[in-house]
Amino acid sequence: MKNLVLAVVAAATLTLGGAGHAQAAPTYLSDWAPDDMKSILKEVDAKVVDEGKNDEGEPYINAESSAGLKFTIYGTACDVGPTKRCRGAEVSTTYTLESDEAVAAKVKSLDYVAVTIMNDGDKTLNVHRYLIFDYGISRENVKLNLTVFLSIAEKIWDDL
Repeated sequence: MKNLVLAVVAAATLTLGGAGHAQAAPTYLSDWAPDDMKSILKEVDAKVVDEGKNDEGEPYINAESSAGLKFTIYGTACDVGPTKRCRGAEVSTTYTLESDEAVAAKVKSLDYVAVTIMNDGDKTLNVHRYLIFDYGISRENVKLNLTVFLSIAEKIWDDL
């Protein structure tokens, strides 16, 4: 019986990839700088259009998805100092519609849990997602969050 138990445990270990399949530990980011985000953008097939800093010195990156959707990643909760590292990121895109009424109607008709959809006034619909880096977020999770944002934002764009 003991040999049977050992054989089952060994088979399960091999099946689950425990023996001979060492997996790299995930890389966690407790904050980010533009170079971190630019490398992640490449991994989700988005290209950097330009980058800069706002009046408070916090970074932003303007990017474009492989489908042509333009969006921006804004650094939030950034450290003061020569090397700005941010503990938050707001991913955002806007669409200009024909009227404020059309924006209000679109906001009411869209229901996505993963993004916030707002009427920014002046005929502008805003779609955004906020990422919190406090206590660490894996690079894979950042990629997944960007992929989710882009898939929803591109669907909304297609439906306009």
